[in-house]
Amino acid sequence: MPPSVTDWLPEKHLAWFVLDVVAELDMAAFEAQFRADGRGGAVYDPAMMLAVLLYAYCTGERSSRRVERRLCEDVAYRVLAANQQPDHATLARFRRRHENAIAELFDQLLGLCVREGLVDAGLIAIDGTKVAANASAWANRTRRQIAEEILAEAESVDAAEDAKFGERRGDELPERWADRRDRRARLREALHQLDAAGATDWESMQAERAAKEAELGRKLPGRKPKPGGRRGKDRHANITDPDSRMLRAGQRFVQGYNAQAAVTGDQVIVAAQVSNEANDTTQFLPMLEATTSNLAKTGVLESIDAVVADTGYWSAENAAVDTTATVLIPPMQPTNSPLRGDDPRLRQRAEILERLLRAEITSADAAEQMGLSAGHTRVLLSAYRKTRLNPALLRVRMEEQLADPENAKLYAQRKITVEPVFGHIKENRNFRRFTRRGLNAVNSEWKLICGTNNLLKLWRHRTA
Repeated sequence: MPPSVTDWLPEKHLAWFVLDVVAELDMAAFEAQFRADGRGGAVYDPAMMLAVLLYAYCTGERSSRRVERRLCEDVAYRVLAANQQPDHATLARFRRRHENAIAELFDQLLGLCVREGLVDAGLIAIDGTKVAANASAWANRTRRQIAEEILAEAESVDAAEDAKFGERRGDELPERWADRRDRRARLREALHQLDAAGATDWESMQAERAAKEAELGRKLPGRKPKPGGRRGKDRHANITDPDSRMLRAGQRFVQGYNAQAAVTGDQVIVAAQVSNEANDTTQFLPMLEATTSNLAKTGVLESIDAVVADTGYWSAENAAVDTTATVLIPPMQPTNSPLRGDDPRLRQRAEILERLLRAEITSADAAEQMGLSAGHTRVLLSAYRKTRLNPALLRVRMEEQLADPENAKLYAQRKITVEPVFGHIKENRNFRRFTRRGLNAVNSEWKLICGTNNLLKLWRHRTA
């Protein structure tokens, strides 16, 4: 090998780019976790640890043990770590200790993409994908099953101890050692016999002890209930990762989380977060707010023209969200409402009611134009005035928007923006399961995955 590590890799290698990016990042949140008074043990440089972590996630490596091995065997990792070799426990503690600071890196990496001109927020596509949790579906239990397992284990332990100790507590001295008057003499005799007998066969003693314990009492086998179950008091919770849920992913169920992303037309992720809710409908507004907030920090908020999402995000609230951008969400099947969704005169009635609310016509004129009685007109006007979020009306308006050729062209880009990003993350970078547990931890990991996606886009742009 060359005498200097700077000669180990070509100039345009990803490792050098990661080191340059880390040098530009604000590390205050990481450094604030360490003492500055000189007390305590020595720590690795957080910038070095972060560079190793970013490079590992860029290359699809998330196991701390495998990263530890690569720090010994892989040239790129040795360059990143300056020939230092933190072990897997240190790497895992760094990721766990700084999970909030790691999540906040997403905004800084997005800002770098903005400065390079990679972010065109004219079109934003929002979508979600189900990612498996670091937990088995067989670890789901109901409240009753958890209580039964605790009681069964306690009963098993009590039975084994009763058989072994009888009426005794179990921590008393043996009878022959209980009498303090001749205890020292017996101890001397025992030591003398040990010296005479030589070494004890420890493995034989352990085998005899294990056989005796197995004969006296075994732990009852734990039940493995199938995932699913009724709601209410029989709702299942996962005892490995209680925040994870059983979510439908296509034609199957997965124990995991609902990972959301907002993506530009150039496949740069501008917002990312994780939820354990199965329904995408409740995720549209939080993702839109996160998108506008992140873009506002970078100064390109005013350029958002359209936001598109698939049918799973359809709701009256999402379709009528207060935003200057055009919102395109294909509506679901019509439902019953005061303004019938299957009525071909729905649009005409809505326009008449709108004119009535603006006092441009009288109630009698409105009733005559709609061909309805005065009472029926009042019912429709009351329903329209209360919310103006009538699902049937909004469905018709959305269908008209999607029928417009320009809007149809915008919506058609959804499949070539956000879907390839999920495909790249899951297939090329082999991210199909979270390595951490808990909603806050997996949210940090998902933002790290999405942040490194943008980092790779930036590297390829610089290389090109």
